[in-house]
Amino acid sequence: MACIRFCYVATSATLSTPAASRIYLPAFTGVRALAAYLVFLHHFNPFRHNPEWPRLHAWVLEFHIGVPVFFVLSGFLITLRYGQQPVPWRRYMGRRLARIYPLYFLLCLATYYAFWRANHFLPHHFFFSLTLTQAFFSDAKYAGIAQAWTLTVEESFYLLAPIAFWLLRRRVPLWVQPFALLGVGLLLVLMLSPVGAHTYGFLGSFRLMLLFSIFGRGFEFYAGMQLARWYQQGRLRRYQQPAFLTLLGSGLIIAALSGMVWTKGGYTYGQEHAFGVALNNVVLPGGIIMLFAGLLTEPTWLRYLLSTRIFQILGKSSYAFYLIHLGSVRDWLALHLTPHNGLLFIVLNLLAIGLHYVIEEPLNRWLRPAVATVRSV
Repeated sequence: MACIRFCYVATSATLSTPAASRIYLPAFTGVRALAAYLVFLHHFNPFRHNPEWPRLHAWVLEFHIGVPVFFVLSGFLITLRYGQQPVPWRRYMGRRLARIYPLYFLLCLATYYAFWRANHFLPHHFFFSLTLTQAFFSDAKYAGIAQAWTLTVEESFYLLAPIAFWLLRRRVPLWVQPFALLGVGLLLVLMLSPVGAHTYGFLGSFRLMLLFSIFGRGFEFYAGMQLARWYQQGRLRRYQQPAFLTLLGSGLIIAALSGMVWTKGGYTYGQEHAFGVALNNVVLPGGIIMLFAGLLTEPTWLRYLLSTRIFQILGKSSYAFYLIHLGSVRDWLALHLTPHNGLLFIVLNLLAIGLHYVIEEPLNRWLRPAVATVRSV
């Protein structure tokens, strides 16, 4: 979940700026908290055991849509920061790893220590987790910190983004690239699925490729990249109707969510249905970028709320919250403190804030100069 510092922009009709990498958009920090909370509700559905609310249970079950919000946001922010002027690859990747890896590494060690104590330690799962490659393997996609499969997709995008920017400078249209990625993914599955049983299921199914890899999830990142380019080119404008883009984007998100609820059938989640995959991977990102465009151009109550100080704190600590809301940390708290998910939500947020300000942010500040020093040697 990329977190890049940007300056706040006033609500002008045109929001292009040559210094896009130096601006701070507080509403987008707040969005990260909302996305993390959607995923929390998806995992701990409050209506799961309530037969009187079957529809609400079905809706909240699809709140995995918080993950596409993160992916679109990453594409948007990375393009704002690095899309116009090339940055040395080593420094670029060093900054990205300094942002997401240190806290993940410490929590990963704690998780596998708990597995070792419980005699559940698997060396190959540990290796996949440390290298952030777990989501490429059907047998290991939930290894270690289960929700960290998204970091495999995130890191894949980090590696891909400089190539995408290079292709753009050579006038390869942005919309072509995710379709090319999907084509590569389909070919890889066809070639690798016959030997999947011998490779821990490496890209061993179309479902894995579409839902757990950059080959299927690339549309979300590229949607964010497109929004960033519109923003940089000054092509975003405020419509005369109040909150037009905000409402339109929200409506499309709700429509995609409704479609996944409707099409679920016998699948665990609607996104696993072929039509659900299209809704989640292609239609939903369209709604997200419209909502984001509204946050950029429209002075709505939603932008005000997401820009408040409390949401800035929650947004900055949302990565830590995302990593601990499911897994050994949460299980330990449920066993020794309280099993109530509402109380755990509060405790996990407080713990995440502490982890962010005591561990995550200091390590990031310490490692970023080290990356620059290594590059200059």
